[in-house]
Amino acid sequence: MIFVAILAGGKGTRVGTKVPKQFLEIGGKPIIIRTIDVFVKSKLVDIIYVSVNEMWIDYTKEILQKYYNEKERKLFRVVCGGKERMMTMLNVLYDIRDNFGINDADIFLTHDAVRPFVTQEIIEDCIEKTKVYDVAMASIQSAETTYAMQKEGFLSTTYDRKKLYYAQTPQGSRMDIIYDVINSYSEKELLSMTGTSQLFINRGMEVKISLGDPSNMKITTMKEVDFATYLIEKGNSNEL
Repeated sequence: MIFVAILAGGKGTRVGTKVPKQFLEIGGKPIIIRTIDVFVKSKLVDIIYVSVNEMWIDYTKEILQKYYNEKERKLFRVVCGGKERMMTMLNVLYDIRDNFGINDADIFLTHDAVRPFVTQEIIEDCIEKTKVYDVAMASIQSAETTYAMQKEGFLSTTYDRKKLYYAQTPQGSRMDIIYDVINSYSEKELLSMTGTSQLFINRGMEVKISLGDPSNMKITTMKEVDFATYLIEKGNSNEL
């Protein structure tokens, strides 16, 4: 089976609105619903977990009821998010363990609720790469020269951009591997991590690069909300 975890546990503080950014509307529909839509349409996905802050569980269930029919709603499981991203993932994995079991033939994908422009091609490539390499992450090569600051206010080190990649989602892993690896960390360690692939890289494991795209943007500010709305209204998210 292929499980997808739509991670929406954040409070959206960077956007500065009363509701978390994933519930803001772009083009007349909540961002999270636009994101979920892509996975609902996938022929490969079996179960979709939606993990949200405890305060927003009832509201999430309401909008799933509003936007999806009875058959589609059977795909969903709504669970409570954790303090940070890794703890949210852990809650999802424990629910999978308790209800489906941890099986090495299963695949676990995570995706940001605020990346609504993900495509079927990106999802399928991540799944295929995960099947072959056990761990994969949608990524795009850096198009900019990148520097490091060693002294406050000054740039001192440059990197070869051909070797630098921007992380995106989905990120995929074999179910038993992600379960074992994430449970090898303490809660303190998990709270300090921001990306799923850190779990594996920190344990000396390789992460296969899967297809990413500049259009697969993460919406974190109101400027990006406005830009995403513009792209949807124009009917073209490939202008990024």
